Amino acid sequence: MLVPVFEQAICVFDFDEYDSFEGKHETYSTLETLFSLPDVINEGNVPDAKGGRALSTAHLYKTHPIPQLLNFKTNPLGDWILRRIFESAILLGFQNTRDIKKLKYHRTWANRMEYNCDAIAHRHANNDWTIPHLVAIYYTDVPDESADLVFINDKDNSIMRGDHCHEYPAEKQYIVKSKTGRLVCHDARFLHGTTVHKSHLPRTCLVIEVGFPPLNK
Repeated sequence: MLVPVFEQAICVFDFDEYDSFEGKHETYSTLETLFSLPDVINEGNVPDAKGGRALSTAHLYKTHPIPQLLNFKTNPLGDWILRRIFESAILLGFQNTRDIKKLKYHRTWANRMEYNCDAIAHRHANNDWTIPHLVAIYYTDVPDESADLVFINDKDNSIMRGDHCHEYPAEKQYIVKSKTGRLVCHDARFLHGTTVHKSHLPRTCLVIEVGFPPLNK
């Protein structure tokens, strides 16, 4: 579903079979294995994560790519995510200038946010970058009092990292409720972050950056 946000738009979808899809046990077991890796446990918070602890496989995206580890080609969840990314590329207008059928993964990783952590406002790309173009966030575990996703109305695409989301005026914030099974796709240049995670249970999501080559004129 296309959702207008300020002068832009995002896409929000909910996976009806998030709790019953074939291969769920293997999918979640793989994620737990990732978060148990010494290279993940011993790594500090990524620069965007402040406050409480946050685990991430972002620095392992080359050796531990999520689509391959979770078998996106055969996994019903992966298939659904890819179809929604393709749909989002159309809804967000990328097909007008890009060959969206030639999707290319950029970075893919898993994030786990713990109590009192939040993600400061950040971008995945600016106007001068050739990739990524679109970012997909899929929530695998969202307990009560979890951090929500916040989009910030800020047109200065040169700013890659901003402030905590609560430091922006309320009228410049657009909050998207995080929930298990939800997928949010957005332009990689859209400034976004999170509210503070207030649950003592972790909130887990997948982050998938993709790009598309220019259309052949």
